Amino acid sequence: MSSFVPRRVLGKFMHVTDQPLKRDGGKSLVYFMGAGFCPFCAAERWAIVKALERFGKWEGLVEDKSAGHDEKYLNVPTFSLARAKYSSSHVEFAGKETADRNFEPLQELGDSDFEILDMYNPDQMIPFLLVDGQYMQVGAGFSPEMIQNMSHEQVRAELDKPDSAIGKAMRAEIDNITALVCKSIGGKGQACGSESIKTLVEKL
Repeated sequence: MSSFVPRRVLGKFMHVTDQPLKRDGGKSLVYFMGAGFCPFCAAERWAIVKALERFGKWEGLVEDKSAGHDEKYLNVPTFSLARAKYSSSHVEFAGKETADRNFEPLQELGDSDFEILDMYNPDQMIPFLLVDGQYMQVGAGFSPEMIQNMSHEQVRAELDKPDSAIGKAMRAEIDNITALVCKSIGGKGQACGSESIKTLVEKL
């Protein structure tokens, strides 16, 4: 019987198991489930996209916004991952967007989704992010309130400002995801060489 005890690690991430989840030739799997209307999903996608850019390449990313009504935070700029493709030597990305920003159904969950959700997120809460089957987070690593009603250009500008509170919050979540991926791939990526990421990995 395993003596593993789940614990909170970086940000809101929990270390939930010591059993890696590998697919596609042994690559580390990053799995995301969200919905277009969801403001917390909208915020977290920025961190997912920017972190995984450090390990590979996105194609087909579409700029989008969260719902304009009936949510706590409105019109949060984001990306739709519904038709996005991701390629990397070390990381596989799999994601599902269950609805669009207008609350209309978008992508159906399949057997491979339920295999993950039944084990890690049976209530299907969103946003849900799982790194390598070991580290999971339900919710966003920073508040969507910080970027609601902003344009994508404004968000990018904040990300580039060293002293921006918005930028700092977003970069912290990007770095958390980066560190979790680095841990899961044995530090192989170039992004894993920075001292700030190494410091985070040491906490895992």
